[in-house]
Amino acid sequence: MNGNRNEALHRAVNKHRVLIAAHKGTFGGNIIQNTIPAFETALLCGAQIIEVDAAKSTDGIYYAFHTGQEPGLIGTSKRLDAMSSREIETYRLINSNQCVAEERVNRLDDVLEHFRNRCLINIDRGFFYLEDTLKLIKRHRMEEQIIFKCEAKERWLRTLETEGSDIMFMPIIKGPEELALAKRYRINLIGAETLFDTEADALLEKPFIEQCHRENLLLWVNAITLNAESILSAGHDDNSAILHSMDYGWGWLIDRGFDIIQTDWPFLCSQYIKGRSVS
Repeated sequence: MNGNRNEALHRAVNKHRVLIAAHKGTFGGNIIQNTIPAFETALLCGAQIIEVDAAKSTDGIYYAFHTGQEPGLIGTSKRLDAMSSREIETYRLINSNQCVAEERVNRLDDVLEHFRNRCLINIDRGFFYLEDTLKLIKRHRMEEQIIFKCEAKERWLRTLETEGSDIMFMPIIKGPEELALAKRYRINLIGAETLFDTEADALLEKPFIEQCHRENLLLWVNAITLNAESILSAGHDDNSAILHSMDYGWGWLIDRGFDIIQTDWPFLCSQYIKGRSVS
């Protein structure tokens, strides 16, 4: 059954070799992150995966929103997960010009239905509401499109085994032992999201990467540059790709064998990958 569930993912990998995941979509101007317009823009920019954040209202409605970013996006310090859906939907989103836009916080149900049968979708931060998120994926019958990720913790892996064994899953790992833990569970393990801060990290060792590929496990790397402190890919990130060298940034990650690159700049990354393939 899992082979059929994973068919769209394998088709995309076979076609593109390296997949691009657009972090919160692609946004700027009056196109705002975690909205249907941002995800549409990401696909136009060459992404094959859209990364969508999940947050839940006090009355159980899910939204495409990253909690903690309320001040910049809806102009309040109150957390979205402390609001009812009625209150949430009174807010209009703030665009990159710091102007209030017409767009409102998008319901996650609306986002999923809009992109049905169109692309792969990663639901992020859904592990805060794990059982509910698994039910949401099944309710939409989009198991073949949605990639779910969370840390490789036993309590979450047990829930996945009992409630979501058919859903495409990647543990978020900082070491090979965390992937080994996930392998102990009867789940639809398709790969792992890797986090590493130095080039000497065990996750970058050739035998580990080759073993993952022998087992048909995909490796996801975060090239996003979150801030000055967070190092997610040993400095081979969006900033270094754009400001220093794309070979040093995205190219270095591709050469190590990563299959999925999450980026805030999918158009530039996709153009770079296309250029590599013909050079």
